[in-house]
Amino acid sequence: MARGHFLFVLAGLIASALAQQPEATPKRDPFAGFGNTSLDHKPAHGSTQSPFSQPATPASAATVPAPESGATGISLERDWTGHTTQSAGGQTMKMADLRALISPYGTAEADLAEHPDVTVYEGPVLSGGSGLNPATAEKCLITYLMPLNRAEDLLLKARGLSTVSRAVAPGLPDGLFLHTYDVHAGIYNHVCIVTDCHKPMEQVVCILLKGEGVNWYPPSPPFVKIRRNWHTFDYVNAENRGLSGIMIDTRVADLRGTGHYIVVNTTGGDAPDSIPQPGVVLKPSRYSPREDASWYVPEPLIKLMLYCLGHTLGSESGSALTPH
Repeated sequence: MARGHFLFVLAGLIASALAQQPEATPKRDPFAGFGNTSLDHKPAHGSTQSPFSQPATPASAATVPAPESGATGISLERDWTGHTTQSAGGQTMKMADLRALISPYGTAEADLAEHPDVTVYEGPVLSGGSGLNPATAEKCLITYLMPLNRAEDLLLKARGLSTVSRAVAPGLPDGLFLHTYDVHAGIYNHVCIVTDCHKPMEQVVCILLKGEGVNWYPPSPPFVKIRRNWHTFDYVNAENRGLSGIMIDTRVADLRGTGHYIVVNTTGGDAPDSIPQPGVVLKPSRYSPREDASWYVPEPLIKLMLYCLGHTLGSESGSALTPH
């Protein structure tokens, strides 16, 4: 069977599985050039053993002494764990989702060090006007706590409009900011660079790519589907499903062995566990989040988030995950 025909049949099967409710008329897909992102081309790394076989349990906040913010690499508010506590009202499900998602990939630690060897993003340069160019395939590498202006120069070419706002999502340490840019890069039309509050120039902490009006199911490997009754589909902007009948497909690529980071892809629906290269794109159904979010999360941030969550949720482990 030809590969093209196989992908066509697979997409049909996924669409059938997602069509549990009547679909609204889908919007015209505005994203040209899909299939040229780093997630599409990145090969599987490391062992084939499931990364979820031995989930780590977050340590109690009382057992980890917190150094002064800014004493080492990352710059945060002095009481950088207080943000999670203050936002606890009505945010418990989001925090439980976050801890269940990241617990297998780290342990709670007040790690404020620089970590220049940690990758935040490795992949194609993003454009502000003409989309990705597969002919040139220019690549870039963004490292943890790289100055924002340097990261902008490397990642964004002819960038469009941008906004800056404070990061208020529960579970993130207090003192982070969201720098959001309009781009045209495959399925993505927004990129959010999350920084600390370092002066005179903020430093990069993580990166989120957002595509509106599309559901994308990335290939396995390197992605592994994580089964849970998820409520959250954007952990950086604190967006959740709203209605209980909406399903969220969550998959993780564990790249800690080569770059000390993971990539979390969240989108609507419930696609099969196994997805061939380069992944499958569908127009969202009526009862599905109408977007895709690819979150690049370095290990030091995982430690800090688990440490913050320990202050609010305690040291009990979250709901068990089922890798597929």
